[in-house]
Amino acid sequence: MKSLKFIPLIFLFIFSSCESSSYVTMPGPKTGVDFTSGKWLLNELDCPKNSRDKLTAETLDYFKKNLGERISYINDVNGLLITRKIHLDPNKTKLKELKDGTGFDFFINIVSTKNKSDFSSVELYQDENDLGKNESAVTLEVYDLNLQEIIFSQKVVGTAHKKETKSMWETEKSDKLIDNITFYRSSDKLMVGSLKRIFKNLNKASVK
Repeated sequence: MKSLKFIPLIFLFIFSSCESSSYVTMPGPKTGVDFTSGKWLLNELDCPKNSRDKLTAETLDYFKKNLGERISYINDVNGLLITRKIHLDPNKTKLKELKDGTGFDFFINIVSTKNKSDFSSVELYQDENDLGKNESAVTLEVYDLNLQEIIFSQKVVGTAHKKETKSMWETEKSDKLIDNITFYRSSDKLMVGSLKRIFKNLNKASVK
């Protein structure tokens, strides 16, 4: 019988705590939407480019579960006569233009921003007096193009605060211990988390 060989550990992490993150939902409508009818169009998300693919995939996955084939993505539809950038809280004139230019019944508009990005996902040798934070915000609006009304609008802000974390990182080559390695939720991950919380709230208040 061959003897078992043990592979030495290259990295050893010991954590006593983790970063502190929170999400705040801004006051919005208490009612959701009616998912049972109409053709829906998702606009191109107005967000940082490196986050767009992930946020778009999350959004399409959510709405397809609720709408099936009645949801379309703006970049997959030909012949639309509208601009890709639609500002939040549009007036009736703009909503009529969206109706005339798309022919859809409902329009989904999402804007996401990085409000603060003070530190990376992993940081070494923390200064305990450094109180920076990462912060992202996501706003989702749904427009009824037939009535030319905003029927749902909600904003969620996600924040990750610096918090002291004691840890050790041991390497096989040097056997050196590095103290105070801290993992944080990045601004990009905060965007995803904020978006998912909007979906959760919308799900609870909507008709299916």
